[in-house]
Amino acid sequence: MSNSLISVSDFSNEDLKDIFEKISLFKTGELKRDYKGCSVGLLFEKFSTRTRLSFEVAISKLGAYPVYINKTDTQLSRGESIEETAKMFSLYLDALVYRTSNQKNIEDFAEFSDIPVINALSDSEHPTQIISDIFTIKEMKPERDISDLKIVYIGDGNNIANSLSLIADTLDLNLTVCTPKGYEPSSRTYCTSNPIEAVQDADVVYTDVWTSMGDEGEEKKRMKDFEDFQINPALTKLSKKDYIFMHCLPAHIGEEVTKEVIESPNSAVYSQAENKQYTAMAIIDLFL
Repeated sequence: MSNSLISVSDFSNEDLKDIFEKISLFKTGELKRDYKGCSVGLLFEKFSTRTRLSFEVAISKLGAYPVYINKTDTQLSRGESIEETAKMFSLYLDALVYRTSNQKNIEDFAEFSDIPVINALSDSEHPTQIISDIFTIKEMKPERDISDLKIVYIGDGNNIANSLSLIADTLDLNLTVCTPKGYEPSSRTYCTSNPIEAVQDADVVYTDVWTSMGDEGEEKKRMKDFEDFQINPALTKLSKKDYIFMHCLPAHIGEEVTKEVIESPNSAVYSQAENKQYTAMAIIDLFL
């Protein structure tokens, strides 16, 4: 296992099993830690609600001190190099949680740091989100082996789709990714451009926004390209009756998902959000 979390593929099958167990123990309160005297930085270059809040709460619950760092308030915004910044952060912090547009920035930070660097979202991946989501599926379907579940992702082949595809490879999950042609994720996961075919008998239906942060200039084109990929009651009735609907939030109601679906009893969106803090605790505990 790497000394940083750059990609969800940094974890083996056994690593992930251990993390899921640790998430469960933190959630039930059976596992407690006291990292008094430790400081964990949160360097965020992009907007965040759930990820920032979950990590700040997690760090505090572990007894450590969260230090929020806005890039615009640092010398990074005036041209200081990542190498210099990473080396300086290593003198003050015990770990860094980093959210950025560019995956290479995270890789560079990890290369030049003497402390663990945790990917809290990049343009390529969102590993902590997907680890939390897989835990949520396991939690909501305890009677089933997760590898026997049909998991379907419908929407843009973005960082969520990439991380979901990578973790599916590691855990040998039955994953289908459904995107319009030209929007496929970079992984080798089976893809289709037919939502009706994809969602047949699905146990889990996952979607995300059609236009991610940084892609706003393509919004008009994307609205047209994705118009047949909305998660609505007509589509979900083709899934299993007890299917789980998932979305990392925030959702654009009326675009990628309808209000009827996201507010239905099948929706797991708030369970996903809740489990992010316990996932953050497990991952921080792994590296401190």
